[in-house]
Amino acid sequence: MIRLGICEDVYEEMIYCKKLVDRIMAKLSRNANVYSFQSGEDLLMEIEATGNMDILLVDIELLGGMNGVEFGRKLREIDNNAVMIFISSHDQYCKEVIDVQPYAFIDKPISSERLEEVLAHVIHTRLDKRECFCFSNRKTQFSMPLSEIRYFQSDKRQIYVWTTHNNAAASRYVFYGKLQKVEETVAKYKLKFLRIRKSFLVNANFIVEYAADRVVLDDGTVVEISKNYKTAVREYYMSSLKTNL
Repeated sequence: MIRLGICEDVYEEMIYCKKLVDRIMAKLSRNANVYSFQSGEDLLMEIEATGNMDILLVDIELLGGMNGVEFGRKLREIDNNAVMIFISSHDQYCKEVIDVQPYAFIDKPISSERLEEVLAHVIHTRLDKRECFCFSNRKTQFSMPLSEIRYFQSDKRQIYVWTTHNNAAASRYVFYGKLQKVEETVAKYKLKFLRIRKSFLVNANFIVEYAADRVVLDDGTVVEISKNYKTAVREYYMSSLKTNL
């Protein structure tokens, strides 16, 4: 499921843009949750509450609060991965937006053909190539980049997905399943996840300290290594040291 945010302060143009996006996503046979806002502040609040967006369509000339460039700078403080597409009727902002890493510019009035071209390119060259873990909860489908998952934690039949998302409310997701199945799924990808104990499957990229009986993650989380997994964890750690030499 693609999460796409639109930020356009003119209501009629916001509704028009959303209709175009809905039509294009249907044409591309993609499921997308499309969120529409008239201010950068409201969009940032949504991101902090529910998690990062995959694609953002932002009017660079937002009025009444932060403009598109200011929004982009705020966004990059919490998310470096979202694809940001600026919408503008002027070229004067090109130099200002370099530091927020825009993917593309779309001129106003928005052309359906141009918007489809850009969105299709983003999906095929960026989103489709991500290594993602897919799960569902309460009829909502999630596709979470593995690079944003710190660890999986099981508790009976529930699996908690702990992510790098800054806001506490959006940093943890939950679904019903078995950690063994999760381990088998993520093993198909390049990113390495280590079984630290029966209830913990940890993204090795976030481990900053190895000890004989525990690992420490970048956010300070300490996970004790159970006896059954000490050998595998030690072997991975030693092999990673050799690789880094």
